[in-house]
Amino acid sequence: MATTITITPNNTSINATSQSTTLTISNAIAGTADDAAGISLSNPVGTLASETTVEGALNFLANQFFVSTTAPTSSTTDLAEGDLFYDTDDNQLKIYRETSSGNFEFVPIMIGNNSADSDTVDAGSF
Repeated sequence: MATTITITPNNTSINATSQSTTLTISNAIAGTADDAAGISLSNPVGTLASETTVEGALNFLANQFFVSTTAPTSSTTDLAEGDLFYDTDDNQLKIYRETSSGNFEFVPIMIGNNSADSDTVDAGSF
């Protein structure tokens, strides 16, 4: 015997039988699944405080992390201090920071390395 539970107004239904249970959810959020611009972001915090949609938040976060064989350059859109870059040639995680007054570059983050050209992760700061 099948039992159908329908929750309105979002056209959400649960179909349960003794053999299997199927959960079907449609239109559970405003907008379509491929329209993140139409989904409002409530109470964003931190660096996302100025974002108002899920699409904006995802784009903002995506612009903070790069994966490539070559580092982004200063002309890269949205490149800012604190952005991360994973160098696939060297298998190193790097952070974009000011290395001298007005000079920004990607610097490797290493564990237990005291090299002057890298940042050492020490569980406190780098």
